[in-house]
Amino acid sequence: MAGEVDCQTGRPETEKETKIALLSCSNGMRESFRPDFLRLLSILQGAGVKAVYGKHLFAEKGCLAGQSARERAEELTRYYCDPSVDAIFDLSGGDMSNEILPWLDYGAIRQKCQGKLFFGYSDLTCVLNAVYAKTGCPCGLYQIRNLLYSHGKEQLSSLLKLLKEEGRLSRQTAEVHRNLDWTLIRPLTDLKVHFLQGSSIEGTAIGGNIRCLLKLAGTPYLPDFSGKILILEGNSGGADKITACLSQLSQMGVFGQIKGILLGTFTEMERSGAGKEVQELVRSFAGSLPIAVTEEIGHGSSARCAVIGRTLRLGI
Repeated sequence: MAGEVDCQTGRPETEKETKIALLSCSNGMRESFRPDFLRLLSILQGAGVKAVYGKHLFAEKGCLAGQSARERAEELTRYYCDPSVDAIFDLSGGDMSNEILPWLDYGAIRQKCQGKLFFGYSDLTCVLNAVYAKTGCPCGLYQIRNLLYSHGKEQLSSLLKLLKEEGRLSRQTAEVHRNLDWTLIRPLTDLKVHFLQGSSIEGTAIGGNIRCLLKLAGTPYLPDFSGKILILEGNSGGADKITACLSQLSQMGVFGQIKGILLGTFTEMERSGAGKEVQELVRSFAGSLPIAVTEEIGHGSSARCAVIGRTLRLGI
Protein backbone atom coordinates (compact mmCIF):
# COMPACT_ATOMS: atom_id res chain seq x y z
CA MET A 1 0.00 0.00 0.00
CA ALA A 2 1.38 3.36 -0.96
CA GLY A 3 1.72 6.00 1.72
CA GLU A 4 4.04 8.68 3.02
CA VAL A 5 7.78 8.08 2.88
CA ASP A 6 9.65 7.44 6.11
CA CYS A 7 12.26 10.17 6.37
CA GLN A 8 14.86 7.81 7.88
CA THR A 9 14.61 4.88 5.50
CA GLY A 10 13.21 6.42 2.32
CA ARG A 11 10.72 3.53 2.14
CA PRO A 12 6.98 4.07 1.90
CA GLU A 13 5.09 3.98 5.16
CA THR A 14 1.95 1.87 5.11
CA GLU A 15 -1.33 1.86 6.93
CA LYS A 16 -1.14 -1.88 7.65
CA GLU A 17 -0.06 -3.16 11.05
CA THR A 18 3.45 -4.48 11.51
CA LYS A 19 3.41 -8.26 11.14
CA ILE A 20 6.07 -10.70 12.32
CA ALA A 21 6.29 -14.46 11.92
CA LEU A 22 7.23 -16.82 14.75
CA LEU A 23 8.59 -20.30 14.07
CA SER A 24 10.76 -23.11 15.37
CA CYS A 25 13.52 -24.38 13.07
CA SER A 26 15.31 -26.39 15.78
CA ASN A 27 13.79 -28.48 18.56
CA GLY A 28 10.12 -27.75 19.15
CA MET A 29 9.01 -25.76 22.18
CA ARG A 30 8.22 -27.74 25.30
CA GLU A 31 4.63 -27.71 26.50
CA SER A 32 5.78 -25.92 29.67
CA PHE A 33 6.61 -22.88 27.51
CA ARG A 34 3.00 -22.44 26.33
CA PRO A 35 1.95 -19.95 29.06
CA ASP A 36 5.01 -17.82 28.27
CA PHE A 37 4.24 -18.09 24.56
CA LEU A 38 0.76 -16.72 25.17
CA ARG A 39 2.28 -13.92 27.26
CA LEU A 40 4.68 -13.11 24.41
CA LEU A 41 1.76 -12.86 22.00
CA SER A 42 0.05 -10.50 24.44
CA ILE A 43 3.16 -8.31 24.70
CA LEU A 44 3.40 -8.07 20.93
CA GLN A 45 -0.31 -7.36 20.54
CA GLY A 46 -0.05 -4.59 23.13
CA ALA A 47 2.81 -3.11 21.12
CA GLY A 48 0.68 -3.01 17.97
CA VAL A 49 2.53 -5.92 16.34
CA LYS A 50 0.62 -8.81 14.80
CA ALA A 51 2.25 -12.22 15.23
CA VAL A 52 1.56 -15.09 12.84
CA TYR A 53 2.76 -18.64 13.42
CA GLY A 54 2.23 -22.17 12.24
CA LYS A 55 0.63 -25.10 14.01
CA HIS A 56 3.86 -26.87 14.85
CA LEU A 57 5.86 -24.60 17.15
CA PHE A 58 5.69 -27.16 19.95
CA ALA A 59 7.30 -30.58 20.06
CA GLU A 60 4.90 -33.44 19.59
CA LYS A 61 4.81 -36.76 21.40
CA GLY A 62 7.58 -38.96 20.05
CA CYS A 63 8.99 -36.13 17.92
CA LEU A 64 11.48 -33.53 19.18
CA ALA A 65 10.43 -31.12 16.42
CA GLY A 66 6.90 -30.08 15.62
CA GLN A 67 7.27 -31.00 11.96
CA SER A 68 9.74 -32.59 9.54
CA ALA A 69 12.94 -30.87 8.42
CA ARG A 70 11.46 -30.23 5.00
CA GLU A 71 8.28 -28.72 6.45
CA ARG A 72 10.28 -26.47 8.79
CA ALA A 73 12.44 -25.28 5.91
CA GLU A 74 9.42 -24.65 3.69
CA GLU A 75 7.79 -22.62 6.47
CA LEU A 76 10.86 -20.40 6.84
CA THR A 77 11.11 -19.96 3.08
CA ARG A 78 7.41 -19.11 2.88
CA TYR A 79 7.69 -16.39 5.53
CA TYR A 80 10.75 -14.98 3.79
CA CYS A 81 8.80 -14.74 0.54
CA ASP A 82 5.57 -13.36 2.06
CA PRO A 83 5.60 -9.58 1.45
CA SER A 84 3.14 -9.00 4.29
CA VAL A 85 5.63 -10.33 6.87
CA ASP A 86 8.01 -7.65 8.15
CA ALA A 87 10.43 -9.85 10.12
CA ILE A 88 10.87 -13.48 11.18
CA PHE A 89 11.78 -14.66 14.68
CA ASP A 90 12.77 -18.17 15.65
CA LEU A 91 11.78 -19.10 19.21
CA SER A 92 13.72 -22.33 19.43
CA GLY A 93 17.09 -23.71 20.39
CA GLY A 94 18.50 -27.19 20.83
CA ASP A 95 20.31 -29.30 18.25
CA MET A 96 18.20 -29.89 15.14
CA SER A 97 18.24 -26.71 13.06
CA ASN A 98 21.01 -27.83 10.67
CA GLU A 99 18.60 -30.57 9.53
CA ILE A 100 16.68 -27.96 7.51
CA LEU A 101 19.62 -26.54 5.53
CA PRO A 102 19.34 -28.76 2.42
CA TRP A 103 15.62 -28.00 2.16
CA LEU A 104 15.75 -24.19 2.22
CA ASP A 105 15.07 -22.48 -1.12
CA TYR A 106 18.03 -20.09 -1.12
CA GLY A 107 17.21 -18.77 -4.59
CA ALA A 108 13.71 -17.74 -3.53
CA ILE A 109 15.02 -16.20 -0.31
CA ARG A 110 17.62 -14.19 -2.24
CA GLN A 111 15.07 -12.92 -4.76
CA LYS A 112 12.07 -12.23 -2.53
CA CYS A 113 13.20 -11.40 1.00
CA GLN A 114 13.58 -7.67 0.13
CA GLY A 115 15.91 -7.01 3.04
CA LYS A 116 13.72 -8.78 5.61
CA LEU A 117 15.62 -9.89 8.71
CA PHE A 118 15.43 -13.37 10.22
CA PHE A 119 16.34 -13.57 13.93
CA GLY A 120 17.45 -16.46 16.10
CA TYR A 121 20.20 -17.53 18.48
CA SER A 122 22.04 -20.54 19.89
CA ASP A 123 21.42 -23.52 17.58
CA LEU A 124 20.03 -21.13 14.96
CA THR A 125 23.60 -19.88 14.49
CA CYS A 126 24.07 -22.48 11.76
CA VAL A 127 20.93 -21.33 9.89
CA LEU A 128 21.72 -17.61 10.18
CA ASN A 129 25.22 -18.11 8.82
CA ALA A 130 24.08 -20.53 6.11
CA VAL A 131 21.41 -18.09 4.88
CA TYR A 132 24.00 -15.30 4.77
CA ALA A 133 26.57 -17.53 3.03
CA LYS A 134 24.13 -18.76 0.35
CA THR A 135 22.08 -15.58 -0.25
CA GLY A 136 23.96 -12.58 1.12
CA CYS A 137 20.89 -11.72 3.22
CA PRO A 138 21.77 -10.45 6.72
CA CYS A 139 20.28 -12.14 9.79
CA GLY A 140 19.90 -11.05 13.42
CA LEU A 141 21.60 -12.97 16.24
CA TYR A 142 18.84 -12.36 18.79
CA GLN A 143 16.15 -14.23 20.76
CA ILE A 144 12.75 -12.53 20.94
CA ARG A 145 11.91 -14.51 24.07
CA ASN A 146 14.02 -11.90 25.90
CA LEU A 147 10.91 -9.71 25.81
CA LEU A 148 9.51 -11.98 28.53
CA TYR A 149 12.24 -11.36 31.06
CA SER A 150 13.54 -8.62 33.35
CA HIS A 151 14.91 -6.40 30.55
CA GLY A 152 11.87 -7.01 28.35
CA LYS A 153 10.38 -3.52 28.38
CA GLU A 154 13.65 -1.90 27.33
CA GLN A 155 14.26 -4.56 24.71
CA LEU A 156 10.78 -4.15 23.25
CA SER A 157 11.40 -0.45 22.64
CA SER A 158 14.79 -1.23 21.13
CA LEU A 159 13.31 -3.92 18.90
CA LEU A 160 10.59 -1.55 17.67
CA LYS A 161 13.28 1.04 16.93
CA LEU A 162 15.21 -1.55 14.89
CA LEU A 163 12.08 -2.40 12.89
CA LYS A 164 11.54 1.33 12.32
CA GLU A 165 15.12 1.79 11.12
CA GLU A 166 14.64 -1.16 8.78
CA GLY A 167 11.51 0.44 7.33
CA ARG A 168 9.41 -2.39 8.79
CA LEU A 169 7.41 -0.48 11.40
CA SER A 170 4.07 0.55 9.95
CA ARG A 171 2.50 3.93 10.58
CA GLN A 172 -0.37 2.13 12.32
CA THR A 173 2.00 0.42 14.77
CA ALA A 174 4.05 3.59 15.25
CA GLU A 175 0.87 5.41 16.26
CA VAL A 176 0.54 3.06 19.24
CA HIS A 177 3.91 4.44 20.38
CA ARG A 178 3.36 8.07 19.45
CA ASN A 179 4.60 9.22 22.88
CA LEU A 180 7.98 7.50 22.46
CA ASP A 181 10.99 9.68 21.77
CA TRP A 182 12.84 7.41 19.35
CA THR A 183 16.06 9.41 19.77
CA LEU A 184 16.25 8.37 23.43
CA ILE A 185 15.83 4.64 22.78
CA ARG A 186 19.00 2.60 22.77
CA PRO A 187 19.41 0.74 19.47
CA LEU A 188 19.05 -3.03 19.82
CA THR A 189 22.38 -3.44 18.00
CA ASP A 190 24.22 -1.07 20.37
CA LEU A 191 26.64 -3.27 22.30
CA LYS A 192 28.66 -2.28 25.35
CA VAL A 193 32.17 -3.71 24.92
CA HIS A 194 35.65 -3.53 26.32
CA PHE A 195 38.81 -4.60 24.52
CA LEU A 196 40.95 -7.51 25.62
CA GLN A 197 43.37 -6.78 22.77
CA GLY A 198 43.50 -3.84 20.39
CA SER A 199 41.20 -0.83 20.56
CA SER A 200 38.86 -1.06 17.57
CA ILE A 201 37.18 -3.55 15.23
CA GLU A 202 35.46 -3.04 11.89
CA GLY A 203 34.26 -5.65 9.45
CA THR A 204 31.35 -7.83 8.40
CA ALA A 205 30.04 -9.92 11.30
CA ILE A 206 29.63 -13.70 11.15
CA GLY A 207 29.43 -16.42 13.78
CA GLY A 208 27.48 -16.78 17.00
CA ASN A 209 27.36 -19.92 19.14
CA ILE A 210 30.75 -21.58 18.75
CA ARG A 211 29.49 -25.19 18.87
CA CYS A 212 26.66 -24.58 16.44
CA LEU A 213 28.81 -22.60 14.00
CA LEU A 214 31.11 -25.60 13.75
CA LYS A 215 28.22 -27.74 12.50
CA LEU A 216 28.79 -25.98 9.18
CA ALA A 217 32.42 -27.13 8.86
CA GLY A 218 32.89 -29.24 5.75
CA THR A 219 29.49 -28.25 4.33
CA PRO A 220 28.60 -25.86 1.49
CA TYR A 221 26.86 -23.62 4.02
CA LEU A 222 29.97 -22.36 5.84
CA PRO A 223 30.48 -18.61 5.28
CA ASP A 224 33.75 -17.16 4.01
CA PHE A 225 35.80 -15.98 7.00
CA SER A 226 38.11 -13.70 5.02
CA GLY A 227 38.24 -10.21 6.50
CA LYS A 228 35.29 -10.89 8.83
CA ILE A 229 34.66 -10.16 12.49
CA LEU A 230 34.00 -13.49 14.22
CA ILE A 231 31.38 -13.48 17.00
CA LEU A 232 31.81 -16.30 19.50
CA GLU A 233 29.61 -17.22 22.48
CA GLY A 234 28.65 -20.42 24.21
CA ASN A 235 26.05 -21.87 26.56
CA SER A 236 27.20 -25.31 27.66
CA GLY A 237 30.75 -26.57 27.86
CA GLY A 238 33.70 -26.25 30.19
CA ALA A 239 37.29 -25.43 29.30
CA ASP A 240 37.82 -28.80 27.61
CA LYS A 241 34.94 -28.39 25.17
CA ILE A 242 35.71 -24.74 24.42
CA THR A 243 39.37 -25.65 23.81
CA ALA A 244 38.26 -28.37 21.40
CA CYS A 245 36.07 -25.90 19.47
CA LEU A 246 38.82 -23.27 19.32
CA SER A 247 41.28 -25.92 18.16
CA GLN A 248 38.97 -26.87 15.32
CA LEU A 249 38.60 -23.24 14.25
CA SER A 250 42.38 -22.90 14.33
CA GLN A 251 42.88 -26.07 12.28
CA MET A 252 40.41 -24.69 9.73
CA GLY A 253 42.66 -21.64 9.37
CA VAL A 254 40.00 -19.27 10.67
CA PHE A 255 42.21 -17.15 12.92
CA GLY A 256 44.50 -16.41 9.99
CA GLN A 257 41.60 -15.12 7.89
CA ILE A 258 39.49 -12.94 10.19
CA LYS A 259 40.10 -9.31 11.19
CA GLY A 260 39.01 -9.60 14.80
CA ILE A 261 36.85 -11.32 17.39
CA LEU A 262 33.81 -10.26 19.42
CA LEU A 263 33.46 -12.47 22.48
CA GLY A 264 30.05 -12.84 24.04
CA THR A 265 29.15 -14.78 27.16
CA PHE A 266 30.08 -18.42 27.86
CA THR A 267 27.35 -19.33 30.32
CA GLU A 268 28.56 -22.58 31.88
CA MET A 269 32.13 -21.36 32.36
CA GLU A 270 31.01 -18.04 33.81
CA ARG A 271 28.64 -19.74 36.25
CA SER A 272 31.59 -21.76 37.54
CA GLY A 273 33.70 -18.60 37.90
CA ALA A 274 35.87 -19.36 34.86
CA GLY A 275 34.83 -16.40 32.68
CA LYS A 276 38.36 -15.00 32.57
CA GLU A 277 39.70 -18.43 31.62
CA VAL A 278 37.69 -18.51 28.41
CA GLN A 279 39.04 -15.08 27.48
CA GLU A 280 42.59 -16.31 27.97
CA LEU A 281 41.82 -19.43 25.96
CA VAL A 282 40.62 -17.31 23.03
CA ARG A 283 43.63 -15.03 23.32
CA SER A 284 45.97 -18.03 23.14
CA PHE A 285 44.50 -18.97 19.76
CA ALA A 286 43.95 -15.46 18.38
CA GLY A 287 47.51 -14.19 18.36
CA SER A 288 47.53 -10.42 17.88
CA LEU A 289 43.97 -10.15 16.55
CA PRO A 290 41.79 -7.44 18.14
CA ILE A 291 39.42 -8.99 20.69
CA ALA A 292 36.38 -7.15 22.05
CA VAL A 293 34.32 -8.56 24.92
CA THR A 294 30.62 -7.98 25.65
CA GLU A 295 28.06 -9.36 28.09
CA GLU A 296 25.30 -8.44 25.63
CA ILE A 297 25.70 -11.29 23.15
CA GLY A 298 24.86 -14.81 24.27
CA HIS A 299 22.23 -16.69 26.27
CA GLY A 300 21.56 -14.11 28.99
CA SER A 301 18.16 -12.43 29.25
CA SER A 302 19.84 -9.04 28.67
CA ALA A 303 21.49 -10.17 25.41
CA ARG A 304 20.99 -7.78 22.53
CA CYS A 305 21.47 -8.19 18.77
CA ALA A 306 24.35 -8.45 16.33
CA VAL A 307 23.51 -8.63 12.63
CA ILE A 308 25.28 -11.40 10.74
CA GLY A 309 26.29 -10.15 7.29
CA ARG A 310 26.46 -6.46 8.17
CA THR A 311 29.35 -4.21 9.13
CA LEU A 312 30.19 -4.24 12.82
CA ARG A 313 32.06 -1.21 14.15
CA LEU A 314 33.35 -1.21 17.73
CA GLY A 315 35.66 1.34 19.32
CA ILE A 316 35.41 3.57 16.23
